[in-house]
Amino acid sequence: MIDPTLNNRFDWVANALGLNFVDPNRWIEDGDFARDGVHLNGRGKRRLGQLYAGVSGLDVGGSAESKF
Repeated sequence: MIDPTLNNRFDWVANALGLNFVDPNRWIEDGDFARDGVHLNGRGKRRLGQLYAGVSGLDVGGSAESKF
């Protein structure tokens, strides 16, 4: 996991630029990784895509509502 201090810096920079910082590590679970433990499997890719779609206002599942 990334050092929380580093994520705080990312969040600060994003806010200074008027952006939202999204830490995908908070949404990804052990079962989302392929056998190598590094890359995402199909489930992990779908979940990450849904996260990014939700925070960006794009719709993955046919609903205009964001779940995030």
